Amino acid sequence: MSLLKISNLSLNIHGTPVLRDVSMSLKAGKILGVIGESGSGKSMTAFSVMGLLPQGSQTRGQAYVDGIDTLSASEPTMCSIR
Repeated sequence: MSLLKISNLSLNIHGTPVLRDVSMSLKAGKILGVIGESGSGKSMTAFSVMGLLPQGSQTRGQAYVDGIDTLSASEPTMCSIR
């Protein structure tokens, strides 16, 4: 089972595309490096998974942390994950 699993994650902010079809997975005890130039979406990917996006954001796809769907989890659930 993956500790983190992201499948086809896309993000629009006020209609502007920010991420498109991001996918990755991480098993417990492993290390995953995410690299890219400034503005390539590394931080926005993390913010999307953790539910820390600005108003006007729309996500599509799937993001699971330890089996919990973080794109549809309640705020109290997300607080416990964070």
